[in-house]
Amino acid sequence: MNRILTILSVGFLLHSCSPKIRSSLTDTKFSTIEDNTQIFILGVNEKIPESSKFVGDLKIGDSGFSTDCGYETVIENAKLTAKKSGANLIQLIEVKKPNFGSTCYRIKAKMYRNLETEKLIDLIAKHEVKNKSRLPDNADYAIVYFYRPKNFAGSLIGYKIRLDNDSIIGRVRNGEKFNYKTSNFGKHTFWGVTESKDSVVINIKKGQEYFVRCGINMGVAVGRPDMYLVDSNVGIREYEHME
Repeated sequence: MNRILTILSVGFLLHSCSPKIRSSLTDTKFSTIEDNTQIFILGVNEKIPESSKFVGDLKIGDSGFSTDCGYETVIENAKLTAKKSGANLIQLIEVKKPNFGSTCYRIKAKMYRNLETEKLIDLIAKHEVKNKSRLPDNADYAIVYFYRPKNFAGSLIGYKIRLDNDSIIGRVRNGEKFNYKTSNFGKHTFWGVTESKDSVVINIKKGQEYFVRCGINMGVAVGRPDMYLVDSNVGIREYEHME
C-alpha cells in the first residue's frame, strides 16, 4: 500500500512540475508532423507565409506547481504540441517572462501548417539574414555573450559559467552580463550549477556570435540555473539593453 502511494505521489509531482499546456484546434484534422521536420518559431510581427493553414491556438502557462518551465522547456513543449497537432509553424503572440507572480515563462501562440519547400527555404533564408553576425568578415574568432536580465525570482543567487570539463569563464548574478571570445571552434558545453545543473551546447564557428540568456528557476532549496540560446536578433537587443 505504501509503495502504491509513493508511486502515485511521484507521478503527481512529475506532472505538477510541468508547465500547463492548452491547445484549441480547428475542425480540420491534420496528420502529425514527422519528428525530423523543422519547426519554425516566428515572432509577433513576422509574416506567416502565404498558403499556410491555421491549425489552432496554443497556450502554455504555470500550473501553480511548475518548476521545469524555463524558456527552452516551454518552447520545446510548444514544438511537441505543434507536431502532434500537425503544425510546423508557431507564431508567438505573447511571451511573459518570470516575475513576482510566477517563476515560469508563459506563452500564447498560433499554430500553422505549410510544407511547401519553396516557402520553407524562404523562411530559412530570412532567419539567416535576421541573425547575421556583426563581426568582421575576416574575424578569426567567435564571441559568446552571456546575460541575465534583472528578475525578482532568485535575485540573490548567482552562479559561475563553466566551459566543458570545469574551467570557469565568468559569473552571472542578477542583472549581469559578460562575453567570451574564443578561437577554439567546434562543439562546446557551457554550464552552471547550484542545487542542479543546466547547460547549453554550442557548435562554435569562426566569425559568429552566440547569445545565452541566463536565469534562475524555482528549486527545492536555492533555485536551479536556466540557460538557453536565443536568436541573435533577440539577444543583441536584450544584451545591449542591459546596463
